Amino acid sequence: MLKALKILVLESTDNSISQIIEILRKNDFNIDICKNNNEFLERVYNNLYDLYLIDINEKSLPRFQLIQLLNEYKDMTMKMVITSIPDIIKPSFLSGCDECIIRNIDEEEIILRVKALIRRQFKVYTDSISLKNNIKYEIFNKKVLINKNEINLGEKALLILTYLLKYRGFYVSSENLENGVYPANTNSKNGVIRFHIHKIRQLLGNDLITSHKSNGYKIDIIN
Repeated sequence: MLKALKILVLESTDNSISQIIEILRKNDFNIDICKNNNEFLERVYNNLYDLYLIDINEKSLPRFQLIQLLNEYKDMTMKMVITSIPDIIKPSFLSGCDECIIRNIDEEEIILRVKALIRRQFKVYTDSISLKNNIKYEIFNKKVLINKNEINLGEKALLILTYLLKYRGFYVSSENLENGVYPANTNSKNGVIRFHIHKIRQLLGNDLITSHKSNGYKIDIIN
């Protein structure tokens, strides 16, 4: 179920969160691992992730600066800090992380906390969002179901729908939508985005996504 969710882990040199990584893998999360900030930023530049998991063992200024940098560049991916030092919690939040946990939590709690962060992005407390009476989006396996049957939107159209659902009720500019569904290493894809928006409308209904020449695109649904 959770293989659709990608987590980028920034590990410390002592491999102190290896057990947590194995817990996530055992629960079918898709995991990439980095050992330093430069490798982490390179991964971010070339890929899209649903969650960043950052291990901080000591008051390591570069790792706090990394979190600040991600926020300065408006990287909206959720950021979770894992530490064994209680004094790390406050500076982590001040740096802009979304969650900070002590390393010795049990397996069930780490999964619950990761899921809670993903739900927070979509502003829901459930595992799915109702798009229409017979259509729903499942947030953990990134599937669209019509009458309980999965419909294949294609990878990019599904990413666009996912992004718009996170910001439903608000217009998303074409630029922000591009940044949200394409890695930073790609060039402008505005024309391609219009194509995928058209595909979503064809499959899920013309009334699902509102477009505005200046403001971009918006999904309005009532949950």
